[in-house]
Amino acid sequence: MATSLPLLVFPRAKTIAPPKGNGFPSSQPHLPGHGKQVVRLGGQLTALQEDFDRYRASVSSSVAGFEPETVLVIEIAGSIDEFRQATEAIGLEWLGEWDVDDIPPDDDFFERNTKGERTAKAVKGRMFLSLGNDAGMRELLSLWNAWANSQTLPFGKTKWRDVFNQTVQIRRWGIEEALRETGMLDRWRDLLDPVNPSEPIRCQIEMFYRKSEEKRAQTERNIAALLEAAGGRALGGFIDMPEIGFHAVKAEIPAESIRRLLVDLDSESHDTDIQLFKFHGVMYFRPTGQSLALTEEGAGVETEISEGEVDLPPVVAILDGVPNLQHRALKGRLVLDDPDNLSSKYSPGERKHGTSMASLVVHGEMLDGHSDPLRRLVYVSPIMEPDAQSIDRREHVPDEVFFEDRIARAVKRMFQGEGTVPAQAPSVCVINLSIGDPERPFIHTPSPWARLLDWLSWKYRVLFCVSAGNHPDAIDIGLPHSQYQLLSDRQKVEHLLKCIQTQLSSRRILSPAEAINVISVGATHADGVDAYYQGQRTDLLPDARLFSPAARLGHGFRRAVKPEVLFPGGRQLYRTPVSDAHTVYQTDRGLLPPGHKVAWDSTQAGDLSQTVHTRGTSNATALATRSAAKIYEVLETLRTESRELIPQGLISVLIKALLVHGAKQDDDACKVIASALKTPQNSRQFKEVIARYLGYGEVAVERVLACTEQRGTVLGCGEIRENEIHEFRLPLPPGLSTSQVWRRMVVTLAWFSPVNPDHRNFREAKLELSPVGSWGDLPLKLARTDGDHNQVLRGTVQHEVVEGSKQVAAFQDGDSILLHVSCKKDATARLDDAIPYGLAVTLEVAEGVQIPIYEQLRTRLQAQVAVGAVEGTR
Repeated sequence: MATSLPLLVFPRAKTIAPPKGNGFPSSQPHLPGHGKQVVRLGGQLTALQEDFDRYRASVSSSVAGFEPETVLVIEIAGSIDEFRQATEAIGLEWLGEWDVDDIPPDDDFFERNTKGERTAKAVKGRMFLSLGNDAGMRELLSLWNAWANSQTLPFGKTKWRDVFNQTVQIRRWGIEEALRETGMLDRWRDLLDPVNPSEPIRCQIEMFYRKSEEKRAQTERNIAALLEAAGGRALGGFIDMPEIGFHAVKAEIPAESIRRLLVDLDSESHDTDIQLFKFHGVMYFRPTGQSLALTEEGAGVETEISEGEVDLPPVVAILDGVPNLQHRALKGRLVLDDPDNLSSKYSPGERKHGTSMASLVVHGEMLDGHSDPLRRLVYVSPIMEPDAQSIDRREHVPDEVFFEDRIARAVKRMFQGEGTVPAQAPSVCVINLSIGDPERPFIHTPSPWARLLDWLSWKYRVLFCVSAGNHPDAIDIGLPHSQYQLLSDRQKVEHLLKCIQTQLSSRRILSPAEAINVISVGATHADGVDAYYQGQRTDLLPDARLFSPAARLGHGFRRAVKPEVLFPGGRQLYRTPVSDAHTVYQTDRGLLPPGHKVAWDSTQAGDLSQTVHTRGTSNATALATRSAAKIYEVLETLRTESRELIPQGLISVLIKALLVHGAKQDDDACKVIASALKTPQNSRQFKEVIARYLGYGEVAVERVLACTEQRGTVLGCGEIRENEIHEFRLPLPPGLSTSQVWRRMVVTLAWFSPVNPDHRNFREAKLELSPVGSWGDLPLKLARTDGDHNQVLRGTVQHEVVEGSKQVAAFQDGDSILLHVSCKKDATARLDDAIPYGLAVTLEVAEGVQIPIYEQLRTRLQAQVAVGAVEGTR
């Protein structure tokens, strides 16, 4: 067995001047000429004006003091800088922007390759939203007429020349975006109950976020009046979160109004006279009152469990349902903070999800005869409660409650307190969130929930571990069972991968997993169960270390790697079809093995030792949080020895870096995915395809808790400002000089970024780790193996694996690899804050190779620290 050695620490980074240069200008797609644009846009602007005139006439008397306005959607090809100033210059109010990367190419707009030749690739562009009244519309049309007639535009408004040149489409925001694209129209058709046709429908109304507090208040008055006019009502107060640009209300609308809307939209006019659904202040109608945690029904089995208590302050928190604090696996190990007394709403047997998640965080997978409980208390703040209106009383957040509000309040109580109540858990570094919104898969832009987690993570410097979500639906494999059984295990796996590829649009990660500052966790098809009774169940991924067949898949915001890491989620089996002719396999939702053995809340009072087997990304996330707690203990030990090099305020971001640092895409998994899915069309981007399914890979946490004689992991951290570069020197072990041994370097940079909900990039701080020179030009002769270089830079974790087996170049003892951490602004004009980051670098050779990598790194790093200390005293 390899010797366990402590992690190493870089000396404090050296700040160096950034290189000069302006970078490369962005390329623009082919655009139609002026004459063609006049024809194209002329009709669109005429239709826009007519549409606005009709809207203005229809609402003129609907609400007292109501000023008709409209939200303009301007979709452009390519990019335009400073467009916000252009809109505000003509009296339009800026509402936001986002990237568009799927504009279909045509004869007017298309991309070119490096030779200038037309390609079939989708055109990239941007979509801008701005709000204007009648005066703003008149000014816009005036500028259009001037441009169309080749006249010079007024001073300060010439940017509109570029806008008109590049506009693909201009229209009003309307029912299509507010209702159809969110799936609400289809959902309402399903919800209308023919048995109880008068049952009102509940929903969430999200408004465009106005910068003026007075205008937001007016929007609230207008929404309330329009709800009343439609026969509906608000279920509570409006929520207004300026930090994340979120303004919304929960509402109840009569079924008859919904029915009228659907009839109107199916008519020839495709319009409605119900003003609520056309109001310019509404961005989206969305579902409300969702069940955020899916748990199964059934009894557990009695299990012998050793009890124990701990008293060290918590570093891990769980936001979930209420756990059974008296269960023998959890008694004395949790601290519950329940200010709303949600515990009182539970009956015996209903504290399922919170109990199982706490069990996994505290104990991990409870394999028979093995238990390694955390040595600290775990803080639990309930945010869910049983749904009294559902048959199985499934845990949820009630219709009238915003889960954004519950989470913000819970986190604030941890770090700041509430009213006269002091901070309840200021020592927490990691928060587990093993829940997601099944009605809000990620599409295009971060949800309010995701934006909230990003803002909280930045504000409190805390790491959230978030479930990527489950896909519990059946899988149609398209083969009769008898034919499927004739396939080899490898053929079965490849066949299932092709089936899953056809489901990608329905397997998007669930909100809030797209949040950029969090670590999103996916599940592997793995657990520690040795043998189990299979019965009428089928393992659709036999003998494969792949993602769970019930997992949701990436990508994340701006096609970033999401989920970043995978942890075991338990093997998910499927019910074997009764008839050989049937090709659909239903998810097995039983509580028998395989899966993770977890504590379970019994329906029998006093029965406190039941366990069951469960599976899913909730489990994987809890195991990730448990790993983060173990990483904390390692860092705390290091802090006692290197306190000046690892400040307490950077512990959470170092945990984030190390949690991802242990990830590696499994070679066999990559091969089977490539065999099943690689084509000539996707071959150049296949590393992104791999990342969609595997993220950065499954985490082997033991690799980041200690080093071996042949493997050394070095940590660095700091706070970096805009345009700074921090330089770290990794000593080259002299034993590698001119050798031909296989070697690997893993580098991981993680940070917390402030966020800007108004900007298409959202992330304000872009950090990047790079060697001085390319990996291949370094003496170690390394080449990137995992990850697409551009994709790894899109989030807040850059994780790269580079390897080499060619002969190492000759170098001198004392030579180093220089690693630069740079910081640039992204979604902001100026980055005012220092950005906290954590860095982990591992250099290794194969175990058994007689090169003492660890010792040669350690002695040379100690020399750097000593030199730095001497220089610091001068």
